Amino acid sequence: MNRRNRCAGFSRDPPPPARWLQARMVATPESAVPGGSGVPNLDSRGRSSPRDGPAGDSATGSCAGQGMRMSGPRTRRARVGLVPLTAVAGGLLALLIGLAFTMLLWSIIGLGESAAADRRTETALAQARTVEGLVVDLETGQRGFVITGEKQFLEPWQTARTTFSGQAQELVRLSTTPGQRTLAQQIRQAGESLIHDYSIPLVAAAGRGDARARGVQSTLEGKRRVDALRKQFDRYDSTQETLIAARESAANSDAREAVVAASIGLTGSMLLIATFAGYVIRAVVWPVRKAAGVASRLADSDLSVRMPETGRGEIGQLGTAFNTMACSLAESREQTRRTHLRLELLYEVGIVIGTTLDAKQTAQELVRMLVPRFADFVTVDLALPALLIDEPLADHGAWARRVALGGVRDDPPLDPVGSQITLATASATFVPDLRTSSVWQAQHGQEARTLLDYGMHSLITAPLYSRRTLVGAVGLWRAENPSPFAEDELSDAEEIAAKAAVAIDNALSYAREHDTALTLQRSMLPRSFNPPDGIEIAHRYLPASDANEVGGDWYDVAAMPPDKAALAIGDVMGHGIPAAAVMGQMRSTLRALVRMDLPPDQLLHHLDQAIQDLDGPILATCLYGVCDAAANRCRLARAGHPPPALITPDGTAHLIDLPPGAPLGIGGISYTTTEIPIAPGTVLVLYTDGLVEAREHDLDERLEELTHLLAGIHPSLDELADTLINRLAPTPAQDDIALLIVRIGTAIP
Repeated sequence: MNRRNRCAGFSRDPPPPARWLQARMVATPESAVPGGSGVPNLDSRGRSSPRDGPAGDSATGSCAGQGMRMSGPRTRRARVGLVPLTAVAGGLLALLIGLAFTMLLWSIIGLGESAAADRRTETALAQARTVEGLVVDLETGQRGFVITGEKQFLEPWQTARTTFSGQAQELVRLSTTPGQRTLAQQIRQAGESLIHDYSIPLVAAAGRGDARARGVQSTLEGKRRVDALRKQFDRYDSTQETLIAARESAANSDAREAVVAASIGLTGSMLLIATFAGYVIRAVVWPVRKAAGVASRLADSDLSVRMPETGRGEIGQLGTAFNTMACSLAESREQTRRTHLRLELLYEVGIVIGTTLDAKQTAQELVRMLVPRFADFVTVDLALPALLIDEPLADHGAWARRVALGGVRDDPPLDPVGSQITLATASATFVPDLRTSSVWQAQHGQEARTLLDYGMHSLITAPLYSRRTLVGAVGLWRAENPSPFAEDELSDAEEIAAKAAVAIDNALSYAREHDTALTLQRSMLPRSFNPPDGIEIAHRYLPASDANEVGGDWYDVAAMPPDKAALAIGDVMGHGIPAAAVMGQMRSTLRALVRMDLPPDQLLHHLDQAIQDLDGPILATCLYGVCDAAANRCRLARAGHPPPALITPDGTAHLIDLPPGAPLGIGGISYTTTEIPIAPGTVLVLYTDGLVEAREHDLDERLEELTHLLAGIHPSLDELADTLINRLAPTPAQDDIALLIVRIGTAIP
C-alpha cells in the first residue's frame, strides 16, 4: 500500500440532509462567489459555465414599486370568506354522512354479532348431536351384549361410556344461555346416572350370566332412562332453534331501521351538495377561470398581465397573489434555469442507481452516471467487511477495495479496480482547488504532485453510509472541466452518495440473505440415503436464481422395517430464511412421525397439526408414500402437492391419479391414502412445482412434457434426474426445484 491509497480519505463533517435542497431553493448572496450569485450556471453536460449577468433588473424594480402599492392601506367591506363557508358546509355534510354511516355500521355490527351468536348456537347443536349419539351407542351396545352375549357390542359401548362425560361437559361449555347450560347440566347428570347406575351394573350382570339382566324390569328401566334423555335433548334443540329465530328477527328489524335512516341522511347530503355546488360555481369557478386566463398569459412569458383584485375572501387574495407572482417570476426564472440541470442529474441518479442487486454493478452504474456530467473521474471504494459479509462493519477507519473507476480518459493516476484502499475518516472531503491546498499536498506528497501534473484540480469525496454504518466512499475529481467544485455541489455529491449507499447496502443485504437461506436449506437437506434392499434412489436440488425465492423445497427418504421405505417431498410456501427454517422443522417432524409407522393419510394429518402449532400462518404442500418392495405395493397421499409420476418396467410413463388434498397448515382437513401395485423395476418420480411451472407455459403442457421425457427404459436414475433438470428447469430458475426418483424392486442392469 502506498500513500496514494489515502486520497479517498474524508476530512469534514457532512452537512445536514436537507442542505442541498436549501442551497438550491434559497437565492445565494452575490458575495458568496466573486462575480456571481453563488449558484453555478451549468452547461448542457451539467458543468459550470460562466455566469450570465443579472437578468430582469428593470422588471424587478418595477415589481418592487408595484409591491409597495399593493401593500398600501385598503378599505374594503368585511365579508365572510370561502374557508368559513366551506367549513360550515363540509361540517354539515360530514355530519349527515357520518350519521348515515353510523347507522349502517351499527346495523352491520349487529348483524355480525347475530351471525356469531348463531354460529355458536349451531356449534352447541352439533355437540348435542354428538352427545346424543353417545347415548345411542350406550343403549345399542349394552342391549346387544345382554341379548347375544357377544363382546363385540361392548366396543361402541365402552367408547361411549368413557367419552360421554367429557363430551357432555363440552356441551355445557358451548351452551350460550343460562337456561341452555342448565339443560346441558341435566343431560350430563342423567347420562352419567344412566352409565353408572344402570348400564355398567347391567353389563356386569350380563357378563356374569345373571338372568335379571335380560328381564322385563331391567329392560323397562333402561327404556325409561333413555326416553327421558331423549326428551331432554329435544328440549335443548327446541330452545336453541327458538333462540336463533329470535336473533334473526331482531337483526332484520335493526337492518331495516338502519337502511331507512341512512337513506334519509344520504338524501339530505345530496341536497346540500347540490346547493353548495351552485354557490361554488358562482363564487369560485368563474373567478378561477379568469385566474386561469391570467396564468396562461403568465406561462407565455407575458409578465405585464394583472388580475382584478375583486371577489369574496380568498378569491380577492388570489388576485393579489397572481399580481405578486408576475413580479417574482422574472426573478425566479434565472434561478430555475440554474438549478434545473443539477436537479435533473439527481433525479436520474435516483432512477438509475440500484436497478441491479449486485453491489459492484451498482458502483459501476454510479460511475457511468457521474462521468462527465458531474466529475471527470469517479472512484467507488467498498469496505472489505461489507464485501466479505462475515466481518463486522467499522464506524470509522476501515479497509476498502476499489470496485469501480471511470473517467473521461483511460489513464488517470488513480489506484485501479481491485486495489486495497484505506478509508481514513468518516466525513466528507472538499478541496475546491488542489493547486492551492497546502494541507492536501502535504498529506499526499509525491502522489499529489503526480495528480496535479495530470491536471487534477478539484476533489470531493463523500462517504457511503447506510444505517449509520460506513460501507465505502465515492471520490470525485475534475481535470478536463476547468470549473472547480462549488459548495452546493458538495451537497449534491453527498445526496448522490446517500442514494448510492442505500442501493449498495440493499445489494449486499440481498446477497447475504441469499447465501444464508441457501446455506440453511442445504444444511437441512439429506446429503445421502441408506434405503432398504430393493430400493434405488436418485435426488437433485436446484436453488432459485433469485434470493427471494430460496427456501422451502425439501425431500427425504427413511428406511422402515421390514424392508420398506418412506418417501417424502414438500414445498413450504414462502421464501428466504423463514421458509428454510420451517422446512427444517417439517422434515424433523416427519422423521419422528415415520417411526410411528402411520398410514400416509394419518401422517399428513399429524404433520398438518404440527404446522399449525408453529408461529404465524404457514402453508406447505407435501407428498408422502410408503413403498414395500417385498409386497410390490406403494401407499401414497398428498396435501396440495403436484402428482407423482410412475414409469412401469416396460417404459410406459403416466401421472398417478391421487386425491389432491389441501395444503398443510389449513387445519381440519382429511387426507386419503391410495394404494397402487408396484411391479419390480417400477420407477416413482416425485418433484416440486418449480420443475413444471413456468410463467410462459401452461401447466398441462409442462406435465405432458414431463411424462414424455420419463417414457422409456432408464438404467441410470442419475442420468434421468440430470435429463429432467436440464430439459425442464427454467433458466434462470424461477423457483427452487427438488427432485426425488425411486426405483422399487430389482434394478435394471
